[in-house]
Amino acid sequence: MFFWKKEKKFNYDKFIKKAKKFSSFELERYNEYAQYLKENKKQAQTRKLGLKLIVISDTHGHFAFSEDRLPVFLDSVPEYDLCVLLGDIHPYDLKQIVEMIPKERILTIRGNHDEFELYEREGIKEMSGRTVSYKGATFAGVEGSFRYKDRVFPSFTQYESLYQLEDMKRADVLLTHDCMFEHSKNEAAHTGLIGITRFIYTYAPVWHIHGHLHLSYQKDYDNGTKEKCVYLCEYMEI
Repeated sequence: MFFWKKEKKFNYDKFIKKAKKFSSFELERYNEYAQYLKENKKQAQTRKLGLKLIVISDTHGHFAFSEDRLPVFLDSVPEYDLCVLLGDIHPYDLKQIVEMIPKERILTIRGNHDEFELYEREGIKEMSGRTVSYKGATFAGVEGSFRYKDRVFPSFTQYESLYQLEDMKRADVLLTHDCMFEHSKNEAAHTGLIGITRFIYTYAPVWHIHGHLHLSYQKDYDNGTKEKCVYLCEYMEI
């Protein structure tokens, strides 16, 4: 039995004061920008891409401590085209994944708890900042999360997240670890990235698939893009 450390009650004012140490974080500016993007949105093309995906995110050692979880899940999955890893994959979990899924079928992005060379050590090319085409569909990848701690891991200030996606072009599927920026989120770790918001409202991908929140849900953005949040492992047809 594993118990997660209970977080202290989130102090929003204290977070804003601390976050401003990162010179690029200006809450009002990004809130206004997000609203501008929503008001000037492009409508997503609601076409079916005809792809079957295995999506894995935020395992944090779950596969290592429950060795039958992944095999049982894969036994329940019909044929698939690609396996997408959305980050925060424990090294022991990753070894189990690559033993069961061919590397040439894996797309991956780093999460904010991943070591920088984790996937490369297993012979998997991390795709953050790149686009990949498969069977006529394009995938774009964005690593990391909002930098809610002053330490080195795949993470960005809001300003940096805008630059991170500045040169990325339109894609059918946006794969990210973090979610869109929402100033109303009640915890720093899951406040999201404005760069992701800009990409979605500029290019209107058919799908935005992400992890990080330790939740599983699906909904539509107001520009027509479908959002899928994945925790652990899911099968999707897109």
